[in-house]
Amino acid sequence: MGLWSFYFLGKLFLFLWGALRFHFFLNLLFIVFLVLPAPKRLPLHRVLKPGKLVLSFVFGFFLLWYDSYFPPLIYTIRTFQQIGIPEKEYIYRFIINALNPIAIVILIIILALSIYLNKRIKLTPVVVILVLLVPLYEFTQKKEGLTEYLNAFHQSESKRAVSFEQPIIKGPDFDILILHICSLSWDDLRTVGQENHPFFREFDILFTNFNSVSSYTNPSAIRLLRANCGQQKHEAIYQDAPKECFMLENLRSLDYQTHTAIDNDAPAYRFIEDIMNYGRASAPMSLKGIPVQQYDFDKTPIYNDLLILERWWDMRQKSDAERVVLYFDITTLHGGSHWAQEKDWWKRDRPTLYKEFLLNLFANLGKFFQQLESSGRNFVIVFIPEHGIALRGTSIQAPDLRDIPLPQITTIPVGIKFIGPGYYDTPVQQEIIDKPASYMALAQILASFLREPPFGAGGIPIKPYVADLPETRFVAENQEALVVKRDSEYYLLGKEKSWSKLPASVVR
Repeated sequence: MGLWSFYFLGKLFLFLWGALRFHFFLNLLFIVFLVLPAPKRLPLHRVLKPGKLVLSFVFGFFLLWYDSYFPPLIYTIRTFQQIGIPEKEYIYRFIINALNPIAIVILIIILALSIYLNKRIKLTPVVVILVLLVPLYEFTQKKEGLTEYLNAFHQSESKRAVSFEQPIIKGPDFDILILHICSLSWDDLRTVGQENHPFFREFDILFTNFNSVSSYTNPSAIRLLRANCGQQKHEAIYQDAPKECFMLENLRSLDYQTHTAIDNDAPAYRFIEDIMNYGRASAPMSLKGIPVQQYDFDKTPIYNDLLILERWWDMRQKSDAERVVLYFDITTLHGGSHWAQEKDWWKRDRPTLYKEFLLNLFANLGKFFQQLESSGRNFVIVFIPEHGIALRGTSIQAPDLRDIPLPQITTIPVGIKFIGPGYYDTPVQQEIIDKPASYMALAQILASFLREPPFGAGGIPIKPYVADLPETRFVAENQEALVVKRDSEYYLLGKEKSWSKLPASVVR
């Protein structure tokens, strides 16, 4: 096989490192293809030899991609066709951040050894023996019953639903603000040292083990807007659902006027179409006249979030609606975003830049909360990220990549804050919810607020609202990858539709 031995030895190292899978039969077939010589008696022997070399590189590339944790190649190409090619600066920084110096050094050593030994011994038998050991290694991983476990989970979730009902006792009206934040997880907060930022102490209820399920914007938004029903499979959220599943639709039936806002206008992502078609959100308010604050990785403008909130607040004060709910999607933390006036942003350390955006977001929201507090109105603020940004990569997924919904990407900080005259009567102790939860727990809390409004004389007793919240086992999924937690172990169902156990280092 010559230097093709390095191809397999390098892949075996990356397999043991945890950076690749190794599909035994396909790799064995490729070895057979490489070893078998083209018959010299054939008249086209001279053509077959270079043709086989070209095919070897083609097969080797596709097999390497298939063994990787990347999504299917066709899916990747279609994604770029949809959203366009990122800025060259973003690509440069992504490559630099994705490279692992230790792995590169080891691969160079393996290459040097392959070149050295190839001149002295036949490496093919060594490679074949090592490849034949792969099934024995995989046999030690316990993966039985995972499909049945997943099917039972979805069956159980299909029976769960939360109803929004009219108040038992008429209480003070309150508005609901749902702030949906792109790219923020607990792991991201820890990476930039902001997991204990005072901003989180402002929330009266704080979830520390909340699963966003998806690691992409559109499906996360749809799942939030369908929070009243149990967790669905990825493909199911793009299908119709019963009316009682839709949060905003149910709030409309309780005389809430629904508003929508976004801080970008990227038509390639079809975000507006998806939240309106599959989440039954209303059309978003105009961004005309709002200054651009940042640009995304594909040069999409991101507008000033504080000024958008202030525009909505001005509209709200002029409205005669008794109750309003705002759904606002905020993308200022998105991967590849940068200040509008900064040219050399790609030369800066990504966590440092992210921390700037994060602190700016906290400051802007804090200012807006103060405006609401001075209004004398009642509000329930829901702060909920879509997913994390993946500031820290793993052996199977580079920083900024979110194709595989690992728990450190989908475990997000979710907070609920009360603003209103009744709130200030009595100090409220923050309630921490640390059991595994997802959107249904949030829907149940909101349903409790609607049934028994939390504002009034004597302060707000929070405990009754968070008692007996529904737990949700950890299952996170995107279109091409699904991660499930069973007991204390995590397993991946990837593009090849077979289960693999994730190393502890990957789900740290």
